Amino acid sequence: MEETILDDELESNINFSEEPQINIVAEENIEPYVGMEFDSLEKATDFYRLFSKAKGFGIRTRSSKANYCILVCVREGKLPVKSTNDNNVEVKKKCSTMRMGCQASLTISKENNSHMWTVKSYDNNHNHVMASPKSVSYLRCHKNMNSAAKNLIEKFSEEGLPTGKVASMFKESDLAFSNRDCWNHMRNVRTNNLDIGDAQAVFNYCKHKQAQNSNFFYAIQCDDEARMVKKNWVDARSSLAYQHFGDVVTFDTTYKTNKYSMLFAPFTGVNHHLQSILFGCALLQDESEISFTWLFDTWLEAMNGKKPISIITDQDLAIGAAVTKVFPQTRHRLCLWHIRKKFPEKLAHIYHKKSKFKHELKRCIRESPTVNDFEVDWQQIMDTYNLQENEWLQRLFEIRESWIPVYNRKTFFAGMNTTQRSESINSFFDSFVNSTTTLQEFVVKFEMAVNNRYEAEKREDFESKHKSRILSIKSKIEGHATSIYTRNMFGKFQHELALVSQFTKHKFEKNGSQYRYQISNCFKDRDKFIVDINLDSKDATCTCQLFEFMGILCRHILTIFQTKNILQIPSQYILHSWTKEGNRCMEVSVMDSYNDEVDTLRSIHLNQQFSKFSKFSKQSKEAYEFIMVEFERICNTLETMGLKFSNVNDAPIDLQQQDVDDTHDNVSNFIIQDPNVSQKKGRKRKDSDNVCVQERYKRGVELSMDKTLVKRRACKYCGEYGHYQSTCKNKTT
Repeated sequence: MEETILDDELESNINFSEEPQINIVAEENIEPYVGMEFDSLEKATDFYRLFSKAKGFGIRTRSSKANYCILVCVREGKLPVKSTNDNNVEVKKKCSTMRMGCQASLTISKENNSHMWTVKSYDNNHNHVMASPKSVSYLRCHKNMNSAAKNLIEKFSEEGLPTGKVASMFKESDLAFSNRDCWNHMRNVRTNNLDIGDAQAVFNYCKHKQAQNSNFFYAIQCDDEARMVKKNWVDARSSLAYQHFGDVVTFDTTYKTNKYSMLFAPFTGVNHHLQSILFGCALLQDESEISFTWLFDTWLEAMNGKKPISIITDQDLAIGAAVTKVFPQTRHRLCLWHIRKKFPEKLAHIYHKKSKFKHELKRCIRESPTVNDFEVDWQQIMDTYNLQENEWLQRLFEIRESWIPVYNRKTFFAGMNTTQRSESINSFFDSFVNSTTTLQEFVVKFEMAVNNRYEAEKREDFESKHKSRILSIKSKIEGHATSIYTRNMFGKFQHELALVSQFTKHKFEKNGSQYRYQISNCFKDRDKFIVDINLDSKDATCTCQLFEFMGILCRHILTIFQTKNILQIPSQYILHSWTKEGNRCMEVSVMDSYNDEVDTLRSIHLNQQFSKFSKFSKQSKEAYEFIMVEFERICNTLETMGLKFSNVNDAPIDLQQQDVDDTHDNVSNFIIQDPNVSQKKGRKRKDSDNVCVQERYKRGVELSMDKTLVKRRACKYCGEYGHYQSTCKNKTT
């Protein structure tokens, strides 16, 4: 190949670290000429690209064959005609174009018996202004994104960071690309990853995860067109965590940020640090009772049939019916936050920021000490504000046991009144997913969410073991509490203990070692509760039922403990889930003492141990053969013990309205189609072409928030809302 030369400025502006290189030696104003030879077509193209960048124009390939190629200026040719009108007049596309009929070109070819490419013709006559050195990188052929930049873009996308920021990080380097190029790269990555289909990719992902760990559970249901309509999956860590922290579950279905607008339905709980923890999740096509029943059944199967003590959901009839059917013994409670957020919409005329009604109703709902107090206060509010005929409030009162806190104090809810735990998981996903997120990306993001939750738990484990809360009262029982409870849980206990000084006790009944006290708050008349205590066994109950509801002793019982010089928390009132060792039983090395989780723990522990054999087998063939012989011997021994091997590698796939044999071969060969975009709630609107398009559904909460943005006019006479001065009832005639 003939040695060619470029100037120093051009050489300094080109990064050859990632691209095929050509041998170029510095010389000023060198141009291609007829007869110049190159070892390959790539080198010839690279040379002409470097030359065009130095001169300020771009190039593209007009035609290419096995032994022939024509490279032209990007402004060669004219804008093609897209259509014509009724008068046969050309109608050009309404957009900008770079094509101006430029004749600059380079033609190269090679002979049949030669491997060299030779320049046959060269024309450098341009009919346009050349780009400046600072703007030449905007031309498509001069954009350069190497593998390092591409890897960084993909990593940013995985971590939920703005991918377009990568372009600004490389703006001072030789690479030339924009944030649009970053987005286009991620689009191409998604397209390449989904050659087999989005739903099928998810299915393969789940099979791969289950091959790595047999305790990974998934279930998929398809419609009569083989399209995915439901998917439920639970990884091994979530299943194991549920065995210890699954007494209370929150379930929410308000999140729909994915490509198909499918409902994201996470099962969420709380761990011993009061952190949100995932117990699995699902993607659903609709919000029907059948879908929720299928989901609860499959999720219960993943959890080895263990049902929660209590569950909190939003006020959805389909969810309620499914919970009643699948969890008949579980205490079902409606989310208090979702109900309260409807008050501004339903009671807009009296429920506003400065209204007394708002504060009285909140006090009635949240601070009523007994059921009788709540019912009396509720009736009084209805009478005061003439709301006896309000049908919505009447329906709420009829189902008061499902959402009013005082009716649920006797059931363990880990101190939760709302589905806030599920909402926190949704907010976590906001930084990772958007309306274009595919199903495959979504399940990967879910795995990241699980990893994030467990990483936060590990950090808090370290904090609780190596840092101690500062004692405020410096009592013996406070010191005992800080030694057993996690930091966050101790904060709850310390708050109750700090309020003991506000209470007085009055003993009004005694029977041997059994005492009954009335504990009264010095500052709040309504804060009066009855405590029964046995001083011999240290068994105590309080009518506030805080221990039953949250699992820690209340301020009323602690008042008696302090008076009776009880220096430690009795063992019957130490909930293992709230202690520093709350997740100790999740470690695979400790199994014997926890019979409920032995099956899962044994399986996980064995998987971890057998992974060591894989490392040994890589080192030598003899090690592999020895392991296989011993493995066969162990299997034969287990069969003599009456144990049978169940060859179940795939989770069940329920194909509705399909005559598919439930064999693993058929299931494995079945191709799952991508789901349709989910039908959203609400009425469809029509555009100008009378074509129905979906309008985003707004819940009552969002509608009420929209109304609050509108400036409301108050009565000039009494200052109340909902009427004007001319219709004010308080105005004397």
